[in-house]
Amino acid sequence: MRKMAMYGFVLLLALVVGNAIDGIADDKIQGDGRLKNAESIAPAIQFDAYTHDFGKIYSGEKVIHKFKFKNHGDGELIIDKVKSACGCTAALSTKKNIKKNEEGEIEVKFNSGKYVGKIAKSIFVHSNDPVNPKVKLVIEMNIIEEVSVTPKRINFGVIRMGSPCSVNLEIKTLPGSRIKILNVETNFPYIKLKDKEKSGDVWNYEVALRGVEELGKFNGFIFVHTNSEKKPKIDIPFNGEVIGDITYYPNKLSFGTVRKNREVKKTVIVTLVDKSVEIEKIEIEPAFMTYNISPLNDDSRVISVHMNQGDFTGTVNGSLLIYSNSSLQPEICIPISATIND
Repeated sequence: MRKMAMYGFVLLLALVVGNAIDGIADDKIQGDGRLKNAESIAPAIQFDAYTHDFGKIYSGEKVIHKFKFKNHGDGELIIDKVKSACGCTAALSTKKNIKKNEEGEIEVKFNSGKYVGKIAKSIFVHSNDPVNPKVKLVIEMNIIEEVSVTPKRINFGVIRMGSPCSVNLEIKTLPGSRIKILNVETNFPYIKLKDKEKSGDVWNYEVALRGVEELGKFNGFIFVHTNSEKKPKIDIPFNGEVIGDITYYPNKLSFGTVRKNREVKKTVIVTLVDKSVEIEKIEIEPAFMTYNISPLNDDSRVISVHMNQGDFTGTVNGSLLIYSNSSLQPEICIPISATIND
């Protein structure tokens, strides 16, 4: 009797397990079918080419290329966005939704501007393609200058007032290009341009800085005009700083916002460029400000400015006056500002 019961239990268990396995198999078959069905209706983006080489182009030239693509899938292809690297712009030039076997284009524009040499730029196309949701396109080119300048930026550095300073500007044109330099000019009154010599396709100019009458930093441009259609004008930036017998930093003292009855301190570094110059006197205002001066090294001094405003509240506008025996800078005024709250 027990054997018969055991046999029945085993048979029942086998039937249950068999049905469960069949169910799992059916679910797998149905799942695989659904997956294959989903894959079969998915879009698939494919480009004719993923790289375009413009070859040799001239600096300043603008070029355009259209990347063609096709939807090889069964589902509708949707272009979500097109992103391009610096220096170029890219956009979808056809409709956003591309059906099966339909084609589209991505138009890429590149402005060579001031680029020189071999350049590569990337464009990324984002879509609902499940296999390739982000496609990378590349444009390449070798950019040649019809007209080149050396240096491309002129830095005169730090110059003593009254001291002459000059640099050489070299302008080269592409051999055999028949490019001519029509004019070289600047609107900065203290720079004089002198045509030194011409040798073949190379022009040399002396850029001389003379008679600057103001202390401080300066900047501007030198303009080179040519008969090139691609690069008719080249802008060459320049900068520098004119100093006198004394330099100081900072050129103004701002204490910002402070609480009343709180003593605060700022410092000024003064450098005696001319070693014969001496600081003769220092004055400071308002009256609740004080100072003390100490040597930093043989040429520099540290002026510590203390503000102990007591119960005063409001806006402070004062000055630190430094007097010296310099003929260029007999008096230096450093503005002082602060806002004092309760």
